[in-house]
Amino acid sequence: MKVLLFSLFAVLVCTVVCQEQYCPEGTYLVFGECHLCPKGSYQPHSGTQSSCLRCPKGTYAAVRGSKECSSCPDNHLTYFDSSESADACVGPKLVVIADGEETEYTAEVDLKQITETSTLVVKSGKWLAKTRDGNVHELTPEVFLPVPLQTSDLAHATPVITNDFCYTGTGHDYKGRASVSEFGVECMNWDDVPSMPDYNPGHNYCRNLGKYSKRPYCFIPGDTDPRMVPCSVPKCVWDEECKSSPAGEKYQGPLDTTGSQYRCQNWSSDYPHPHGYNDVGNHNYCRNPGGKEERPWCYTMALTFPIWDYCDIRDCVAGEDERYNYHVE
Repeated sequence: MKVLLFSLFAVLVCTVVCQEQYCPEGTYLVFGECHLCPKGSYQPHSGTQSSCLRCPKGTYAAVRGSKECSSCPDNHLTYFDSSESADACVGPKLVVIADGEETEYTAEVDLKQITETSTLVVKSGKWLAKTRDGNVHELTPEVFLPVPLQTSDLAHATPVITNDFCYTGTGHDYKGRASVSEFGVECMNWDDVPSMPDYNPGHNYCRNLGKYSKRPYCFIPGDTDPRMVPCSVPKCVWDEECKSSPAGEKYQGPLDTTGSQYRCQNWSSDYPHPHGYNDVGNHNYCRNPGGKEERPWCYTMALTFPIWDYCDIRDCVAGEDERYNYHVE
């Protein structure tokens, strides 16, 4: 009799509790109550889920209770997951050419206005728009493009993310807008860091100043003084694991052996072969200084010949290579 009564009681409790534990899409369960998923997250299923899913990079959820995340515009991404606004979607940036010289200023391109009537041309690392009538226009903020660009042109051109969405080398050229440390703490404004009195940019973006860090960093509040910590800035794949142009003049990867398996000579050394490229750097990685050769090369450690040799570095291929490598090394 006691067993029967206990069974009936268990069925009754389960009926009540189980009904309370069933939550609709866009919600999650906490102590028997359904709650809306917070911004930056979503829940596509109904049931007894106890948490919501984080919106992946390249998407966002601007309202609570989202069943799915909204995608960023074409060729736009977010630096991190769990983005709560379309403002977190950062578009591709093109190098600005002023008077034939490359500047540090960048111009954003609105891909929503792209049509099929022109072609994007990358020449010597400079971005040009070539229209069907043969005219070429430099992409600068001041130049009005009479014919917009085509989305597929950007997909097959040299990537525009280097040192904006990710960093190459040790990140000294990184100019992106990531502002969160690897611990998930918002970076301090550089103006508020007493140990950096000569660097007052008026922002809190991750940077790599000096020569003591191998990746971008920033400062976060410490117990007594601001604490220097690495940033959650991804390392680039393009021009690190492959070359984004045939000549590979922007290649910054670590390959140090030629195609004929000769060990590369350090660029800062004149042994065993004297040369005039000592300013390339204190390393022996394959490079193509100034893009003068047809592909990356280096001087060899062979005492006689060959004095120098080409390196075998594969081309980056749109659609096959990851453009945004979010794995932080």
